[in-house]
Parts: sequence; C-alpha cells; structure tokens
Amino acid sequence: MKKGLFVLLIILMSGCSEYTEPQEYDIAVFEQFLSENPISTISPSIDIASIYQPGDSLFEEILGIQRTQLDIAEKELTPLVEKRQPEAMFWLAKVIYRSGINDKYKALKLLKSAAQSYPYAAMALSSNDEQCQMYFPNECSDQWTEKAQELFAQQAKTGDVRAMYYNIILKPDLTHEQYINAIIKAADNHYFYPLVEYSNNIIKVNKPDKKLELLAVKLLNYARFHNFVPAIDSLGNYEAKNNRFHSIEMKRLNEQGLKLGSNISWRGYRMDSLKDESLTKIYFSKSY
Repeated sequence: MKKGLFVLLIILMSGCSEYTEPQEYDIAVFEQFLSENPISTISPSIDIASIYQPGDSLFEEILGIQRTQLDIAEKELTPLVEKRQPEAMFWLAKVIYRSGINDKYKALKLLKSAAQSYPYAAMALSSNDEQCQMYFPNECSDQWTEKAQELFAQQAKTGDVRAMYYNIILKPDLTHEQYINAIIKAADNHYFYPLVEYSNNIIKVNKPDKKLELLAVKLLNYARFHNFVPAIDSLGNYEAKNNRFHSIEMKRLNEQGLKLGSNISWRGYRMDSLKDESLTKIYFSKSY
C-alpha cells in the first residue's frame, strides 16, 4: 500500500435501498470488526486506498475538480479527451455537471463513450443514478449497470479494491449480509468510503435509532483515525447537527481536517479568520 497524499473521490451510490438500509443486527457484526481492528488515536501515517497519487495521470486534473477549480480542470482534461481517454471523458462530464450542466448533451456523449471501458461512466448512466435521472432520464438504463458490473469484474481480478466492492454490491440478488460483509472487506483493504456512506445513512436521518447512531459514530471515528477526510467531514456535520459548533471534538476535527486539506474545514476556518485574524498566525505557527 502506497503511503502519502491522497485524493478522495466519491464516485457512486447515494441514499438507501432495501439491501443497504441499516439494521439493528448489523451492530454485532460491526462491533466484532472494531474489536478485531482496534484503533483509538489518529494514525501517524496516511494509508488509504486512493484512486490517484501524486505523479499519476489525472492527479492534478482531479485535484482541480476537488478544489472546485473547474476552469483549470477543464483546460487540463480537454487534451486527454481529444485523445479519447475514457477516464478523462468521465471527469470532463463531471466538470460539466458541476458547472451547471449548461451542455448536458456533451456530458451525455462523453459518458457514453467512456462507458464502453470505464465502469464508473457506465454507472453514471444507470437507472438508479440521480444525476442521470435528473438530466437525461430517457438514457438511463439497467443495461449500463450490467455493463459496469462486467467491467468491475474484470478490474476486480487485478486486486482493485473498489472494483472488488462494486463487483459484489451490483449483483442483482445481493443480500444485506453480503452488503455489510463487502463494507468490512473494503475497510480491511483501506477503502473507507462504503463505511462512511453506511454511517451517513444513519446519522443524517431526522431521528436516528440511538443504538445505530452510536455505531455510526464509532465507525466514522474508525475511518477518521485512519485520516479519511470524508469521515472527518461527516463527524463535523454531526457535531453541527447537534449544535456543538464549538465543542472540543469539533476543534479536534477541524485541526485534523485542516492538515489533510478538507475543503469543509478550510471553508470554516476562512470564515472564522474573517472574525479573528490571529487564527491564521496561530495555525501556521503550529504547522511549521
């Protein structure tokens, strides 16, 4: 596993379905996982299954998207798209989405081309993809889900942990037990997004089940202690949801998020800095 700077990319899946709905009997399964993989303090290193590492093709382009520098990302992606690079086509389509979908048919054309060999593009055209249903519902189809599964199955053979995860959960006869086991297997391989997504499906509801809510916080902290930025952001949102904007925990989350480049932490820090200029001096004096 490579250690170093990572770029997080949330690609697929949103909301709950029948097999993803958290169940109370999940608690015992996850508690066993946590007991077998104890961690209670922040890891001194970053060891995460990242899609892109510094120096990789598309690293700077995707970092631009993550930082909402869409004009820069589009400029960098365009030459690769002209060379028919499927991954670049997928990401340029995402840039068009985030720019306000002013040219949705261009995005559709890019996705269709990329979907022939890039599974995430195929999933973006599936019948359960929210953006597809919003912008071109007549083009969304279960056939694209089948295409994605075919491509994920090929990638899974290479040991790609994301492909292994999606290859399991896209099965038409998937059970809830298989879904939970897939989340745990992904976390064992340092792919924490499914764990965070599962937890978010619990804590984001209006009145979550208290036992499941406690489990969700434990799971988010597990990913947070591994320096996984979305877990930090989710815990920060959870503190805010409970009106704990200035809690000790919120301070710790913000400090960790700032060091890892969390957009949410930096936005909050900039807002606070407008009120207190000394914060900038304090933070940078601690960082160097």
